Amino acid sequence: MFPVLVSIGPVVIRTFSVLLVLAFFIAAFVFWRKGKEEYYAEDQLFDGFLLSAIVGFIAARIGFVVFHIETIGWNVLDWFNFIGVPGMSGMVGLIFAGAYMYHFAREKKWDPFEVMDFWAMSASIGLALVSLGAFFDGIGFGFPTTLPWGVLFPGLLEPHHPVQLYAAVCYGIVFWLLSWAEYRYRTFRWYRATKKAAETGFLLCMFIISAAFFSLVLSFMKPATFEVFTVNVDQVASIVFLVAGVLLLYVRSGRTIGWKTKKKRLFA
Repeated sequence: MFPVLVSIGPVVIRTFSVLLVLAFFIAAFVFWRKGKEEYYAEDQLFDGFLLSAIVGFIAARIGFVVFHIETIGWNVLDWFNFIGVPGMSGMVGLIFAGAYMYHFAREKKWDPFEVMDFWAMSASIGLALVSLGAFFDGIGFGFPTTLPWGVLFPGLLEPHHPVQLYAAVCYGIVFWLLSWAEYRYRTFRWYRATKKAAETGFLLCMFIISAAFFSLVLSFMKPATFEVFTVNVDQVASIVFLVAGVLLLYVRSGRTIGWKTKKKRLFA
């Protein structure tokens, strides 16, 4: 592990903190650049991204506290002690950040799905760097393993799955796939269905589907964030978002879900 990047006397700069800041600026740059290419107001783009990141950060911390209240306890000071009691709920933060970005785009009268396409690309590269930072910090590791690439994290007696590295690679692949598809998905005939032009939102759908799939796979290699009657909530949430992403992709392709079609016929 490499938790401390620089240590000069009382000044300690953690690797995770540096990568967290780097993740924010790189993600913000990707979002800003994509929005600028489509002639959105640059200052408003950055405002929206910054507010979205703040909402996501707060929600991620609240989610962590709620899911681990039995361990953290009811001392309010510990809830805000990010150094002594570190931890964030990435999925909760991602959901709220995305929801706020969508709301912000609608308030500005923008195409919300086009803006969310930008956001999906920026989120994927940002999550890759955050996951890498978690690995260097030695947090969020998986179950013990005898595989040759198992990592012996500080304070442990046996190698564990480096789930953080797995996640970093997965999100890196997602970013590469979205970058590849960005200028090509409008030519996919299966996505356009019967329409002449492809709808925006393709990158968002693919981000939801791929992130949910990778999250589901990784959930079998690490302890559950939260359990209800021995049910792994991480796995349930991943399945829900995987299905939701597929349905959203289906609808954005110009097709209609069965019950909607029947309803239209009923009132025709």
